[in-house]
Amino acid sequence: MKHWAVILALVLAALAGCRTETLSEEFIEDRTPRMEIKGYTTFLYDPLKCQIGFNQDKCEFRVHTDNMSDFFIVRLSEMPSSENQILDGTAQWTTGDDLHNKKTSFSVLKMDGDRIWLWSAESSIAVVVQIL
Repeated sequence: MKHWAVILALVLAALAGCRTETLSEEFIEDRTPRMEIKGYTTFLYDPLKCQIGFNQDKCEFRVHTDNMSDFFIVRLSEMPSSENQILDGTAQWTTGDDLHNKKTSFSVLKMDGDRIWLWSAESSIAVVVQIL
């Protein structure tokens, strides 16, 4: 059954005009809030060490460590409402001591309950975010 979900997600991404060669299979299948860049996980939510934030008015999703030393934030032009929707947005994240910002467009690959899978083909940024 899981293989059908992966195939469906990849087909939907292809139909949306997205390049998926840098999406990991784990990204497509896993519900854990995360950020991947070029197929490599840069942040993975750990409920023992992290917190999740959400602001619907600002269309903002935040995931960070308890001490805020590592995080990612995704802000969208509007709240995702359907799969294959394209939204303008920004991503901000940390790697070590560096802070990165990227303005980009995100495609809504999948919506399942309170989780949303977003993909930016132009930036190779993939995130799973959670609505609280």
